[in-house]
Parts: sequence; structure tokens; C-alpha cells
Amino acid sequence: MDTNFKLSVRLIERDSRKAVFYKHDGQRFEQTHTVKMNADKEYDIMFTLNPAMGIEKLLLNGEAHKIDRCHDNNDKYEDTRTYVTHYETVSVDVCKRGKRRELLFVLELENGVYMKVSVQCKVYKFGETTHCSWGQQLAGIELDCKIEKCQNYVQILQEKYF
Repeated sequence: MDTNFKLSVRLIERDSRKAVFYKHDGQRFEQTHTVKMNADKEYDIMFTLNPAMGIEKLLLNGEAHKIDRCHDNNDKYEDTRTYVTHYETVSVDVCKRGKRRELLFVLELENGVYMKVSVQCKVYKFGETTHCSWGQQLAGIELDCKIEKCQNYVQILQEKYF
């Protein structure tokens, strides 16, 4: 039987606890949306799965990252599960004008199922606030997903930035 689920991804500045900004870029780049971040800054990235599903491992741009389950009050009342990881942009190069970089997540879900999520980013110099806050605050990226019977990978059916 096929399994359908939703994955929500949120990026939050660790010190201010504020959401990052994003903008719609149309067809100028590989992806239609760009998430804005600062260099030399710390972020929390949260993954919420509905219905609840376990995340066993996380690779972020090819490097293993520790991922912890959040014990959120909502988890008690809904069939969701939330995880968080820490991401630093220390020693990440600032993007030049007209350039973007990929933030690539590879998730290993329970039962050996793999999922790849790519987020297009622009990294601004540390302390830059004008361009980094143009656009809209990113409440989350919602992905409608499907695992077909006898498959070990996730298909992303639809992606929505909000």
C-alpha cells in the first residue's frame, strides 16, 4: 500500500528565534524560491512529519548531522513528530550577485526509506539586514510526499512555501 505524508521544514535564527526570509525568484534560477541567510550565523532547522514517522539519520550537504526529536505539546494531540538539527553558516561563502547555493537534506526515514530535499539559498555577509530581510518571513516549506509500495525512496508531489 502507498503511504502519503506531509513534511514541513522550518528555518529559524538560533539567537533571535525568528524565521528566516524568502522570496519568489520565478524561473531565474534552478528553483523558484530563495531562502535568505547570513554567513557566520547559527540556525535551527525543524522537520515535522504528519502522520508521525521517525527520522533515523540526516545528511546536510553531505555531512552527517545530529537530529533530535522535539517533544512538542502538539505531538500529544496530533499524529505528528518534530525533529530539530543545528546548522551553522560559519565558513560558508557569501553568494555573489545573481548566484545561489543549494542546501541539500537527505533524510533516512524509518524502515530504510530515503528522502532528498533541496532548498535554494542566498547567503549574505554577517550582519547584513537590508537584503536578507526582503521578501516574506518563511513560516515553513510544506512538502506533500508519497512512498509507493515496495519502494525505498520518497516522491515529492507538491512543494509550498508559506
